[in-house]
Amino acid sequence: MIVVGVVLSLLAIALLVIGGMAFARKLPGNSYIGIRVAEVRKSPEVWEAAHHVAGTFWLFGGVALTFGALISFIAEGWLWLIPVGAVIVAVVAVGAGANVGARTAAALDVEKEYQEQQKAQEPAPAPEVDMSALRRAVDKSRHPED
Repeated sequence: MIVVGVVLSLLAIALLVIGGMAFARKLPGNSYIGIRVAEVRKSPEVWEAAHHVAGTFWLFGGVALTFGALISFIAEGWLWLIPVGAVIVAVVAVGAGANVGARTAAALDVEKEYQEQQKAQEPAPAPEVDMSALRRAVDKSRHPED
């Protein structure tokens, strides 16, 4: 079926382009393509880091769809299981990439908050020690009869 092969080819091209741009940190921040989680949209640095991680999975999904598309042009009978399997692998890869990207964004968000807390805390003042009193106490413990 040529129609299935063409549709899978178009989806593969789209996924390869989006995955490549995401991996190369060139995917612009937008509300249509990419991970749509609040943590990812907090800053451009988090957006790029999250999509860089997800891009690897998306590229893998695009390669799987490409393989499935090529096989679908010649598939007959039970050979159709290969394109179906490739589509399943691609869907799992896209989902896994989005999951890992969102977790990366959340981890970066927590790390940023922790660093801000550390900067906000004032260092505790060093305790003042009366060295002469300490010396008298040591001397008194060494010579209790005095």
